[in-house]
Amino acid sequence: MINRVKIALCLLVFIGVGSQSCAEKKEEKEISETVKEEIMPEKLLRHVVLFKFKDEAPEAAVNNLNDMFNALPAAIPEIKDFEWGINDSPENFHQDFTHCYLVTFGSEQDRDSVYSPHPKHQEFVAALQPHLEKVFVVDYWAN
Repeated sequence: MINRVKIALCLLVFIGVGSQSCAEKKEEKEISETVKEEIMPEKLLRHVVLFKFKDEAPEAAVNNLNDMFNALPAAIPEIKDFEWGINDSPENFHQDFTHCYLVTFGSEQDRDSVYSPHPKHQEFVAALQPHLEKVFVVDYWAN
């Protein structure tokens, strides 16, 4: 008797799913895709840049360079996210790098073919050179 009930329930579920309208199936798929995106977000390419400015670099020039870097996301839509900060670590491992920037891209192509050669980025790089002692760059795919 219990097996017959289980079989009947299985048939009802099967028939119910089989009679689902195309619109209902489409809606279920869209919900499924949304859940999948929330659980498994797209891979993001992080571009980490650290600057050590020359000791003689004027504070006004460093502030202007920071403003120029901060303006890049408005000029380059391929930048998905951007943040920056000044070193505040109590550990003495910073090697005098003071400014850190995190630029996020959706692809290597966005970074290599759009961001890097972009005129505003090139203008920033040219303005940066006279004041920069060292730069450290690491790129990685976020996990």
